[in-house]
Parts: sequence; C-alpha cells; structure tokens
Amino acid sequence: MLQASSPVEYKSTRRRNSKIEPFQHNKLIKDPGFVPRVCNAVTQAICEFYAQGSTNLPLERLYRDVYNVVLHKKGEELYKAMEITLTSKVQSLCRPLDAAPEDDALFLQELLAKWNCHARAVKMTHDILPYLDRTFIPTNRRMPIHEVGLHLWRDNMARSDKIRARLIQAVRRQRGGEEELVHGVNKMLTELGAEVMNVPHLCFRDSAGKLHVAGP
Repeated sequence: MLQASSPVEYKSTRRRNSKIEPFQHNKLIKDPGFVPRVCNAVTQAICEFYAQGSTNLPLERLYRDVYNVVLHKKGEELYKAMEITLTSKVQSLCRPLDAAPEDDALFLQELLAKWNCHARAVKMTHDILPYLDRTFIPTNRRMPIHEVGLHLWRDNMARSDKIRARLIQAVRRQRGGEEELVHGVNKMLTELGAEVMNVPHLCFRDSAGKLHVAGP
C-alpha cells in the first residue's frame, strides 16, 4: 500500500461553530450543476494535496457532497475526475525526471521526494473519498484509489525507458555510498507491488521477498 514519509494533516476553513445545511435529496434533479461542482471541488483538493500537502476546502462539506453524489448513482463522474486528476499530476511529477541532475545522489533524492509527494497525495485523496472507495468502486469493479496511484506511478516512472535507465545507473553507482537512498528506492519498488517485476531489467526479488534495483 502507498505510504508517505510524514503524517497526513488536513486543513479546513470551516469555523468551529458553523453549520452545514442538510442535503436536499431533490437537489441533484433541480440543480444539474451540483455533480460537476463536486467533481471540480475534488479536483481542486487533489491538486492542493500535491502542491501543499493539504487543502483549504471545508472537508466536512466535501465529505457530505461526495457521499450524496455516490448515493445518487453519480459515482462514475466522480471516479473519472479523480482518475484524470491523478494521472495529470503524476505526469507532471515524472516529466522533469527525464532531465534530472547528472549527480546520482541528487537524482535519487529528487525521485524519492516526488514519490513521497505522490504517495501522500494519493492517501489524502483516498481519505476524502471513502464512500466512493467502499461502495461505488467494488460494486462497479473499478480499480481502488490506492491501486490507481500505484498503477500510475509504475506506468510513468518505472516504464519510462529514460527514467528506468537513469535509476538503474544511479543505484549501481550509489551502492556502497549513499545506502539510505538505495534503501529508499528499494522500499518504493516493494510498495509498488508484484507488477513492477514485469518491467524489463528493473529489479529482482531477494529471499525475503523484498525488491531491489537490478545490478551487481
């Protein structure tokens, strides 16, 4: 499962004594803009998770709106918004790695920092969409949110020929040096799961079941 390097904290702009109006069950019928607004709010929250590690949106209202969107059989729109946003953010994170610093240690530091940013954001995304993950996803046989995060990182990082070659080269050179960085990369690969083994020449599994970047 995705793990972040630091505890997840959320910020909410809701005042302590403020009240959230009860949801009107005919609102989805009377207000065709309700679902798009909720999808936009979820998109904004995810973008803020990547940018600042928190969101300024009122979380209690967001939870309630997400719940009602799923309850009224509109979970597909919400799921697509989540998936599209995560895809875009992962692509933005991985794109600069193609032109990462020549220094091996700096490259690995940048890679792991981006991985931790992604892992933290995916966890936060899951935390604001619990009802989507518990009901819509299993009922409609969609990929769970944390698996979407793993899948996207594998496709955009591990399956990139440039990044993969750079990663293998950097780890080989760092063995016996910055072992903490090598350990961090191996931990990332283990968290990515068994499917990463299908990436050619990237890693191998030791006798304890842990994954390591390929090379001597």
